Amino acid sequence: MAAIESLGLGSGVLTNDLVEKIVGAEREASDIRLDRDEEILDARITAYGEIKSLASTLQSATSALSLPSTAGSTTASSSDESILTTEASILAEPGTYSVEVLNTAKAHSVVTDAYSSIDEIIGTGEIQITFGAITYDGSGDFFSQDIDPTKGGPPITIDDSNKTLSGIREAINNADIGAKASIINDGSGYRLVITAEDTGENNAMRIMTLDDLGAAATTGLSSIAYNEVQNGAGTMTETAKGEDALLKANGLTITRESNAISEVVPGVTLNLLSADVGKPISIVVAPDTAGIQEKIQDFVNAYNEFKKFSDELTSFNSDTDQAGLLLGDSTLRGIQSQVRSMISQPIEGLSGTKYRSLTELGVNTDRTNDFLLEFDPAVFSKAMKEDRESIISILAKSGNAEDAQIRYVNDSINTQPGTYGIEVTQLATQALYQGGSVAGLDFSSPVTIDESNNNFTLNLNGKNEQITLASGSYATGEELAKQIGFQINSNETYKEYSYGVTVDYSATDKNFSITSNKYGADSRVSFTSTDSNSANTLGFNTLGKGLYEGVSLTTLGTEAFLGKGSTTQPGSQSVLESEGINFAANNATFSLDIGGGAIPVTVNLNAAGNDLNGDSVIGDRKDTLQAIQTAIDATALSGNVIADFDDNGFLTFTTSAIGAAQQIELSAVGSTSSDTILGLNGSQGIQTNGDDAGLTLGAATEFNMSVDGIGTTTKVSVPAGTYLSGADLATAVEAAMDGALGSDPAFVGLTKGGESSTGTRDLSTAIDFVTNNSGFMLNVSGVEKEVVVNGNDPDNIVNIQAALNTVFGAGVVTATLDGTGVKLSSVASGHNEYLEVTSDGRGAQSDTTSAVTNITTGIDFSGVGNNATFTLAVDGIDINVDVNADGSAGANDATSTLAMVQRGLDTALQASGQFTAGDVMAKLDGSGNLFFETLSKNGVRTAATYGSGSGIEVKNIDANSSANLGLATSNVSNGYDTLGFDDTRRYGYDVDADVSYVYDSETELGSLQINVGGNATEVSFSDLDPAAISILGLQDAATYSPKIAEGQNVEGTINGVEAKGNGQYLSATDGNKKASNGFYIANAAADFSLGVNLDATNNTFTIEVDGVERTISLAQPAPYNSGEALAAALQTAINDDPTFSADKISVKVEYNDDPSSFSYQKFGIISASTGEESSVKMIDVPGPTSAIFGFVNGKADGETGQAQVGNIDPSSGIRMKITGGALGDRGTLTYVSGFADQLNASLLSMLDSTDGLISNKLNALDNDKTKLAEKRETLDTRMSAQEARLKSQFLYNDAIVSKLNSTGDFITQQFEAMNNYGK
Repeated sequence: MAAIESLGLGSGVLTNDLVEKIVGAEREASDIRLDRDEEILDARITAYGEIKSLASTLQSATSALSLPSTAGSTTASSSDESILTTEASILAEPGTYSVEVLNTAKAHSVVTDAYSSIDEIIGTGEIQITFGAITYDGSGDFFSQDIDPTKGGPPITIDDSNKTLSGIREAINNADIGAKASIINDGSGYRLVITAEDTGENNAMRIMTLDDLGAAATTGLSSIAYNEVQNGAGTMTETAKGEDALLKANGLTITRESNAISEVVPGVTLNLLSADVGKPISIVVAPDTAGIQEKIQDFVNAYNEFKKFSDELTSFNSDTDQAGLLLGDSTLRGIQSQVRSMISQPIEGLSGTKYRSLTELGVNTDRTNDFLLEFDPAVFSKAMKEDRESIISILAKSGNAEDAQIRYVNDSINTQPGTYGIEVTQLATQALYQGGSVAGLDFSSPVTIDESNNNFTLNLNGKNEQITLASGSYATGEELAKQIGFQINSNETYKEYSYGVTVDYSATDKNFSITSNKYGADSRVSFTSTDSNSANTLGFNTLGKGLYEGVSLTTLGTEAFLGKGSTTQPGSQSVLESEGINFAANNATFSLDIGGGAIPVTVNLNAAGNDLNGDSVIGDRKDTLQAIQTAIDATALSGNVIADFDDNGFLTFTTSAIGAAQQIELSAVGSTSSDTILGLNGSQGIQTNGDDAGLTLGAATEFNMSVDGIGTTTKVSVPAGTYLSGADLATAVEAAMDGALGSDPAFVGLTKGGESSTGTRDLSTAIDFVTNNSGFMLNVSGVEKEVVVNGNDPDNIVNIQAALNTVFGAGVVTATLDGTGVKLSSVASGHNEYLEVTSDGRGAQSDTTSAVTNITTGIDFSGVGNNATFTLAVDGIDINVDVNADGSAGANDATSTLAMVQRGLDTALQASGQFTAGDVMAKLDGSGNLFFETLSKNGVRTAATYGSGSGIEVKNIDANSSANLGLATSNVSNGYDTLGFDDTRRYGYDVDADVSYVYDSETELGSLQINVGGNATEVSFSDLDPAAISILGLQDAATYSPKIAEGQNVEGTINGVEAKGNGQYLSATDGNKKASNGFYIANAAADFSLGVNLDATNNTFTIEVDGVERTISLAQPAPYNSGEALAAALQTAINDDPTFSADKISVKVEYNDDPSSFSYQKFGIISASTGEESSVKMIDVPGPTSAIFGFVNGKADGETGQAQVGNIDPSSGIRMKITGGALGDRGTLTYVSGFADQLNASLLSMLDSTDGLISNKLNALDNDKTKLAEKRETLDTRMSAQEARLKSQFLYNDAIVSKLNSTGDFITQQFEAMNNYGK
């Protein structure tokens, strides 16, 4: 219930109204002042909001001008856009060019036969699509493909989920391998069309399809095939060849894979649309003057709008004494000043050009129009014609290097305009892996890749991926190199990261090398997993296996073997590479004595102004050297003394004759300025520092070695002696190793030949091989033959050995009983020998002895009367075969004919209802005779289709089958049983050493490379004599650390400061020592494995950060199971402290869980500030808190921050790409920050929402508004208090008046009473 005021009731005066008037009168002036201040603040906030908007518009216009692509933009036009269109880039050079389009690039496309439905089942298996140029035969059919290993992808699996026409389309498209599939209905049915995504001859497709067994499909997916093996009736037909674009320009015929053609007209892409032979097309490239003018006008307009508004806000009208809202505002004055100065000032660092400022391009101040900008397009057009390059530098940022192989990339906020010298000390390189040398890689016979040697795990640039090669027989190193490269480059992970390799084959070294496409230290190639078969076939090894590389040493350099003459001591003065000395003006004189007395030499040629050595460089150190050598050769010393400058530029003289007996003495050095420059010392005396030819081991050099973990029991001993060449030394080391390993008991019995697995068939009892033949196909180190066991000796092994001897000859392969099974071994031993049972057992093969003819070419069985029919009887079932397709299509050879026979046979097998496709195979023998082999029944081997009980009959042969296929009736049962071998290839083993000498001409160092037992073994050394280490370059196993093949970053200096390299990119560094942060590292914290609980006893401590002391309390109770979680809570508690927040003090808290770090299991607190005032220390830590955090008073293991040392180099942040060239001085790069670039950066800084000039001003105005509101609150409070005080006073006085009134009334009443009483 509201209170009822009684103010004035006692006195009868309206004091309440009086109080309100008094308070109101006092408040009115304050309210008027505050209202006026608020109105002004609101107006200023609105004004700065508009300033921000106009500045943002100006920044956008400036940004458009600051782009190099704008300032250097060009236009290109075509005289006939129906033939080609153009796209110009900043690199386009103005001019007129003429081209003639002879052909447009086309994508390769193939199509299937028609199908009744998109859901029709095609088949299962795999589709392999490779890309590359196709060679066609005389009939225009597919003959071969030059596979591009960088394109394509892994095989596409077709199974029950996608075996329809539409499913295959989706599978191809989802594979994303560079081909797109679609289905069309041409009226005859649905056809699958496969088209290469890229145009050009090199992007043509070869489509191989495999059945579920991995063999070339003869039915089912064969309809999707397009290759030399499977082509024929029912396979895909080519509808468009892959063709390159062909055009003429400047008389040259140019080909490209794509219709988007660059590098013909510099900086212009030509988009070919059609061809018109004989019609020249004119290409006109011109600067985009109109486009740039439009952007400059946009800038002028934006600036003028900004200036007009700014002028209005800062104006003063003397007539009316009216001032603008922001008259005298320092912030706006500063903005205007910055913008004005950038428009008028010349561009720093821009020299040698006609134009250097924006005003020279037609942008000027109009003094008659309030100093607004005006733009004269005519002046700008004239400048564009005269010096277009300077306009780019005036407007945008640019970097121009003197060296064509150095390209400016970008810069940083620290980069200042200027010209900076560049020195390159190391070019970026790519990782190069050199595989081991393998005898089989001479390709004297094809190299077979199969499941035993087709996979390895590669680490490319840090990514491990398993690679599987396609099985097959590779006739050349180039062919196998392409396959290796193709499979690596097709890997999905490598494609995702754009990693790739180049694989090269060396016939000389019999090895493969793999080069990463990436440059720099992140470029790496290594193998993380290979088996012995892959190692011995391909030469690929994991780190530490295969080749042992000794340390490269000067003791193994060329000089060590060739010997050297005696050399004078270097001079005391270095001569620069660029320094040519004019000896004609000031002769240099000295004497040389090589044992026959001192002979004076006078150098008198002018090496400063002549090219004395004929290298087309006038006046350099080489010319100086030529002058000196010419002077020597003019004396009796000719041919006996060689002058040279060492790597540091100091002059030396060396006797031509080598040997320790040689001597040389330098004396009688002159005193001219030329002598001073050469810095020769004539008092060094006789020098006898020559060496005799050959490397001498004064005593036998001994060491132990291990092969695959087995160590020698007797040391290897390399004989003492003098070795005249690195090859001689390598031969001696190899002989010593072979002698030690060959006689050491630890290695006895390790050498062996290739072996088979032990057969699973029980041979412990006699088998009648006469009645039940057994057999297998055996590959012995590349020689594959069929072995049929048919003897009748009671000893089974004797029969098998006899069969082996019959086929391979005696002493080639040995059969032994291993348990109850047979094991085969090659007699020849060593890591290059292997055995592989390629097939074990066999079905029946039809007889070819009565063949009428053989097959050598393609045969057309299509059409009426051309088909061939016959019957095969297997397991009592007649299989009626009708061959009715065109075997002359495709390759038009015996292979294409055989494919058509197999197609007819598969159809008949399926029609029988008892067999399936592939149960019987059509094959050709070595003479081209056709025969049939049984494999299985409905996919399962049975006694009737595989083994000694299998048989096959050929009958009902028609005339075409006889005449064209050569078939004759036969009925045989000639299969043979298995012996239970697996099909794994197994290599032999040896400990034969192979030592070679390697010399690096660049480093002038030599080394020994050692291989023992091939590429799958690991070699190490121990117990090394000093000479084994210092001369032979061997390392103890404990210290030997083979290096992964990796690239190097570019290295060098920019502006004399060491730069940072990353791949081919070189970036300028700050060049100073930056200020550091202060930090605190505690003692070991509590064990978090059991959990830690914070409570009121252990959650508080006092810390000082940057000199400010505060007591911090973490929230509790709270459990923590990790140091990381508690570190996060600790950081929040410190940074949320109000005092720290107000002082802008913050920290970062870390918990270290790295066992290798000295701060393991410790908390670290790092101040966000840097410099000498940056520090963190504990002031007061209670015991329970210390037990949790490890805190102790003071800095503990921390440090106070350090101040910056030195200034940031002006080139800091500039980044360039160095793609090649020489080491050393590479000239300069000039960096220019144009007007628009500078102004854009300045405006962006002003508009920065966190710390920009305008944002700070708006924040300050908002703060003023807040303070104004606070003043109103203060006034309200003061006025309320004043009103209360007045009311209190009036109430008190009213009470007095009321009492006086009561007294008066009482007295009046008394007087009245007295008067009445008297009456």
